[in-house]
Amino acid sequence: MSYSSRIFIYGPVSLLLLIIVLYSVYWRVEADTLAARLDRANGGEVIPGLDFAFAEKSVGGYPFQLDAVLTGVTFTHHAPEGEMMWSTEKLALHMLSYGPNRYIFEVTGLQSFSGPPRPPGSVPRLIVVTPAIARASAMVSNGRLARFDLDLWQPQGKDATTGADPNRVFSADRAQLHLLSRPDDTIDVAMRIDNAHLGAGYAAGNSEIDLRLIDLRAKVTQSEALNGLRAAETGLADAVDSWRARMGALAVSDLSLTWPDAHADLQGAVALDGADRLTGVLKGMRVENAKPPAGFALTFADGELRPMPASAAPARAAP
Repeated sequence: MSYSSRIFIYGPVSLLLLIIVLYSVYWRVEADTLAARLDRANGGEVIPGLDFAFAEKSVGGYPFQLDAVLTGVTFTHHAPEGEMMWSTEKLALHMLSYGPNRYIFEVTGLQSFSGPPRPPGSVPRLIVVTPAIARASAMVSNGRLARFDLDLWQPQGKDATTGADPNRVFSADRAQLHLLSRPDDTIDVAMRIDNAHLGAGYAAGNSEIDLRLIDLRAKVTQSEALNGLRAAETGLADAVDSWRARMGALAVSDLSLTWPDAHADLQGAVALDGADRLTGVLKGMRVENAKPPAGFALTFADGELRPMPASAAPARAAP
């Protein structure tokens, strides 16, 4: 075999091996960078007022992904009324080692959400949730969160606060939330919950509530006020105050509710009052089996949700 023949045989193989070695070095640098960023973030603020901590981590995913698996994860939000905390047994982060800034998250095990006492002086609140599958994805553009998607399969939860009514339980077959930032200072919101169930402890009249479908289509207005939060430069409380000051609202183009024996389609707007409670009115028509359509409304006021005939609902949200 001539020397030139060996070049044609071994040259491409050597080039391929060189590319593999260089890419492997690149992947290792990216993996080490991710591990170092997680270590720096552990125990500190990821955005103002929000602490992040984990017990253990592992990084893998070679060759085309970067996968970080964290155990004993907590996110703690510091607010004037007290601390609110989300704890999860395991959180996995997946991202391509090349390409767009897209991140995929998965959580497994028990999810717990704790909050300050309400009213003050009582015991702290605790909600526990166990989803069969819980995934989320986020896309970042120009340093800001541009899209967020959440998908929960068969979530089941209960109020685990000391002394809580054992009938304060909830579940669903599937729950989805999708947020997409638009250039016109709005955020598209789409939410769907299939076969939702609320225990009697959550409902007026001590009766269970079953909703076969909750389907929401809406827009968050004045979303520019949230840009600091989307860029992880502003805390949640400051972002909410700025959004409220700019008269931001959730403009609902359609809220579809389907009970076992009725259906309603509602429109309206919901905002936040000075105590960060929902305030507003959604109105439309409700059709029950074998009954003529009737006006129906959901009113948010003083931290409560009140269904009522549309004629009895206020014309607009309380200031």
